[in-house]
Amino acid sequence: MPEDARTVAEGLLWADLCARRAQGLLWLPMLVRRLARNLIRSPAPMTWTAVAPAAHRLDAAHGFGQVAGRLGMMRAVELARTQGVGLVAVRHSQHYGAAGYYCALAVDAGCLGFTCANAFPRVAPFGGTQGVLGTNPLAFGCPTPSGVPVVVDLATSTLPGSEMRILRGTGGTLPAGAALDRAGHPTDDPEAAAQGCLLPAAGAKGFGLALMVEILAGVLTGAGVQREAGSIWSDHLIDRGHVFIAIDLERFLPREAFLERMGELLTSIKNVRPVEGGEAIRYPGEIRGRYAAAYARDGIPCDEAMERVIEELGAELGVGPPWELPAGSPVR
Repeated sequence: MPEDARTVAEGLLWADLCARRAQGLLWLPMLVRRLARNLIRSPAPMTWTAVAPAAHRLDAAHGFGQVAGRLGMMRAVELARTQGVGLVAVRHSQHYGAAGYYCALAVDAGCLGFTCANAFPRVAPFGGTQGVLGTNPLAFGCPTPSGVPVVVDLATSTLPGSEMRILRGTGGTLPAGAALDRAGHPTDDPEAAAQGCLLPAAGAKGFGLALMVEILAGVLTGAGVQREAGSIWSDHLIDRGHVFIAIDLERFLPREAFLERMGELLTSIKNVRPVEGGEAIRYPGEIRGRYAAAYARDGIPCDEAMERVIEELGAELGVGPPWELPAGSPVR
């Protein structure tokens, strides 16, 4: 149980360090309440099955998604060390937070990393008006000469479901073309979209990627598919699936040669002249790396919404908020 708590906390704090608050500590109340209702099991009797020399399967036994996710990626890294590439398929898991976190773990271990996960259906197929696929995120991570990795982390929908929930809570509006209401009409109202559906990112391309993730993380793993995956806001156990892949880059190139080639690639991209009035070109993960460095040095900003969520949960559990901890805490 303490080890589970530490693993979950690390995943949530990584998201907040990277200024991805929609995947950070704002998730804590939901996780704690599902745990209290035995909808998340901790400790969970997770079990491994070797299906091939470079491929293992993890039955997460309805434990924390962050725990299954860390175990999955680190086992994929171990397999990559001996086989050159490692693949782990996970079933009977939960929402696992920021997909990019697991790719960052792979990069820290000297590998390339990939992950994807399925989710409760709320996204329409291209040309449709009914949610039949999840936001189904995928992520890729790669080391760079600067030490700030490339981290491509995206939902296959127009925006992540967690961002829509934040907009519902703050009274914000959705971007144009992001969602449909229950009648199938375009809407920028998060409440109307919650009764309708999100749209796939980039039209048919996002739909294709979402379907790919559903096949890999749902069908292949043996996890729940579509509505079988379950909603984290329901009163039932859910069955999410994840896939993790690690590649030992030194099986292909010496590390220094790989980093040199990466440096040349990124330099050519960053040297492109931006559009008039635009900012300098950045690669995916670069701005998050800057946030992480600044927040690790100065503390993670805590806005009113986060303070309220944490204080309410603390009062419910009879514990004080982190800003009452001794000086030196990474959260302010």
